[in-house]
Amino acid sequence: MMKKFLIGTALAAMILAVPGASLAKAPPPKAQKCQPHAVAYIVSGTLVSGSLTANSNGTYSGSLTVHVIKTNDHAKAAKGLDDVYTLANAKAKLHGESPTALTANSRVNLNGTITTRAKKCSQSGFTPTITIKKADIKPPKKH
Repeated sequence: MMKKFLIGTALAAMILAVPGASLAKAPPPKAQKCQPHAVAYIVSGTLVSGSLTANSNGTYSGSLTVHVIKTNDHAKAAKGLDDVYTLANAKAKLHGESPTALTANSRVNLNGTITTRAKKCSQSGFTPTITIKKADIKPPKKH
């Protein structure tokens, strides 16, 4: 009887020890927080001026001057300002607008990315880069 008890105890100890050994993982690699990384950049507002050129692949390039009304957290510095945004190979929905003669006061939504560093990292010598990937330009509402 004692022999069966010892065999059962040893067997249970081995079963419990094996999964513990297999669950041990290497420590995660060090985070590189101070490296620039891209975060979402979303603004919307009204078009002051702008012109786009259609590319052969169905995207648009050009520049838009937008009076910014709404933003996400990463674009909050632009809120209330007239900012110029450069589009390079960006997808655009024009809703019947002519890309070369966009109507002033059109409603504009721009989605893209901005490069940033963590708040704890030194910001000296770092310039954020804004890349617009999508534009949605709707004609002004008729009253």
